[in-house]
Amino acid sequence: MTAHATDELISPLLEVEARIRQTRFGALSLDPSRTTASSPTELVSALADTQQLPYLASAASAVAEAQLCSFPENLFWDFDFYLASIHRNAAAAPDYAGYLEEVTRITAGLMTMYGQQSVIRFRYVHDFMYGFDWARWVRREPDERKGIEPFGIDFLRQTESRGRDILTLIKEDDDGYPKLADGAVRNPFPFSREPEEELSLYRLLADRDCVPVRAWRIEAQADASKDFDALREEVAASLGLTG
Repeated sequence: MTAHATDELISPLLEVEARIRQTRFGALSLDPSRTTASSPTELVSALADTQQLPYLASAASAVAEAQLCSFPENLFWDFDFYLASIHRNAAAAPDYAGYLEEVTRITAGLMTMYGQQSVIRFRYVHDFMYGFDWARWVRREPDERKGIEPFGIDFLRQTESRGRDILTLIKEDDDGYPKLADGAVRNPFPFSREPEEELSLYRLLADRDCVPVRAWRIEAQADASKDFDALREEVAASLGLTG
């Protein structure tokens, strides 16, 4: 593959990276040791070989674009573990390109389903990318769900199914998931998630090793062994974000 061809493949990813940097807080990382998230372009180049690169670059671009469009107020933009995970699983599949196409379709669809363009209208994608949703789900049936990865097809499809259930609850104006007024964002948690408070909360969680998926690390080990929801509520209370 020529340098020119590689540049053409990477160009869409570079463009969405530039737009992420232009968001209110920029391309923040939750990594306690640094401020700025890894460049997805550099991650793709480090992970994929020459034959794989076009497909992983396309996947990264589509997911980053979907995340930016559906969660324009998102604060942390770590893609390290996500890209490493889908690359590893694709490399183990019979069809690398086909696997990435499927996982990208589902992931981008989840962004649309849960984000600001939907009636669900969550403000951030943090709970998904940093594993809180996954850890909660695994802990409900740990024996049966042991070994299911945060960004494996099985959990992505489960998250898709859960999204459809939430849409039904909203349609019925459920007490837990009521219809929202125009312009409102959804927060089903007992603590504030305004941007400055979300920044403080998640940074303290990362400092205290209370994050199920260290998404800022390619080699991270996902952890569902602790009640991360309870830990998060305790940290939120310590910051005065509850009540």
